[in-house]
Amino acid sequence: ISTLTDISRYGLTLVIGGGEVSLLDMTSAYGVFANSGIRNQYTGILKVEDINKKVLEEYFPNSREVLPKNTALIISNILSDEKSRVPTFGSHSILFIPGKDVAVKTGTTNNNKDAWTIGYTPSIVVGVWAGNNDNKPMKKGGSAVAGPIWNKFINEALKVLPNEKFEQPNLETDPKTVKPILRGYWQGNENFFIDKISGKLAGEFTPKETTQEKVITNVHSILYWVNRNDVLGPPPSNPYGNPQFNLWETPIQNWWAQNGNRYKITTWAEKPTEVDNIHTENPLLNISIVEPNTTSIYLPDQRIQLKLLNSGIYPLKKIDIFINNTFIGTTETPSNFSFIPEELDNLMSENELKIISYDIIYNRTETVSIFKIKQ
Repeated sequence: ISTLTDISRYGLTLVIGGGEVSLLDMTSAYGVFANSGIRNQYTGILKVEDINKKVLEEYFPNSREVLPKNTALIISNILSDEKSRVPTFGSHSILFIPGKDVAVKTGTTNNNKDAWTIGYTPSIVVGVWAGNNDNKPMKKGGSAVAGPIWNKFINEALKVLPNEKFEQPNLETDPKTVKPILRGYWQGNENFFIDKISGKLAGEFTPKETTQEKVITNVHSILYWVNRNDVLGPPPSNPYGNPQFNLWETPIQNWWAQNGNRYKITTWAEKPTEVDNIHTENPLLNISIVEPNTTSIYLPDQRIQLKLLNSGIYPLKKIDIFINNTFIGTTETPSNFSFIPEELDNLMSENELKIISYDIIYNRTETVSIFKIKQ
C-alpha cells in the first residue's frame, strides 16, 4: 500500500480505516485473501509483442506468501457467509450472487463521503469506490451506492469464469499452541489444563472432551500480552514502550478495580501437582466383537446383529462402526445395531469390521475383526 506514509498519524484505529488508501491498492490487498495468502504485485500490462508476435516485454509474477493460508481461508469463509450478512443487509441483498461462492466487504467513511464494495472469488477481485470529486457527503453508504455497480460487473465477469468454491479453513485452534488472549480470554494469558474426570493435570493421553483450560486471572490490555512485531510469540518484555499502551491499559485497570469482585479469580495455587492417571497409553477399555464372528459364513440377505463384549471398567458411551474402511454409523446402544450385507456397497466374501469404542470417560480403543459373506 503506497499511501500510508505518515507513520505519526496511525495507531490501532488504522485497522478500521484510519488511513487513506487507493482503490487499486485496496483491491490488490483483497487479492491476497482470494489467493489463499499469496501476494502478486498488480500490473496493467502482461505482455508487449511487436508486429511479428515477438515478445518485447513480459510480466512474470513474483509470488510470495504474506498471510498464513488458513488465516486467508478463514477471512474468505466469513466474507462469503450469506447468513451472516442477513441481519445487516437483508436476505439476497445486492451483495448476494446466486449460485456462486463470492466473498464481499463494504465500507463507508464518515458522513457518507466514500462508499466501498470489494468482493472476490478465487479467480477475480472486483473493487468499487463511489463518491463526489468535491468530497461532499452522499445520501447513502457502501452497499447502497457502490454495491450495485460491483454486483453488475462481477455478475458479468462470472459468466466466463469457472464456478469455484473457496477451500474450507481449519477452524480448530489448538489451545496449547495459541495464547489465551488471542482466543478471546480477557482474564489473562497464562494457563494450565486439567482433566475434568480425575481433577488432575491433563496429560499426554487426556482426551480433548475431558480437558479443561484454566486461565490465570491477570487482567491487562491485549498490548500487555501481545508483541506487535511477533503476535504469536512471547509477550513483549516492556509493553510500556508501546506509545499506545497506557491509552488502553489505564481504562482497563480502572474498570477492573471497580468490577473485579464480580468475577471468579483463578490462581496458580489451584494448579494440581499430579497428572491424569485414568487416561493412559493403554486405556482401561477392552472390547471384543462377538457377532459377527470369524467362523460363520453369513448370507447376503441375512440381518446380522452386532454383539460386543465390554470387559473394561467403565460402560460404553458410543461406538463408531466401519466396514472395509467405510463409515457405517454411530450408536450409543450397540445391541440395537444390525445390518444386511447386500444393502452395503463393496462387500466381498471376506470383510473387515472395525469398531471404535468410547467409554463414559472418553477412553478410546479400536477393535478389528473379519466376517465372511457367501458369494
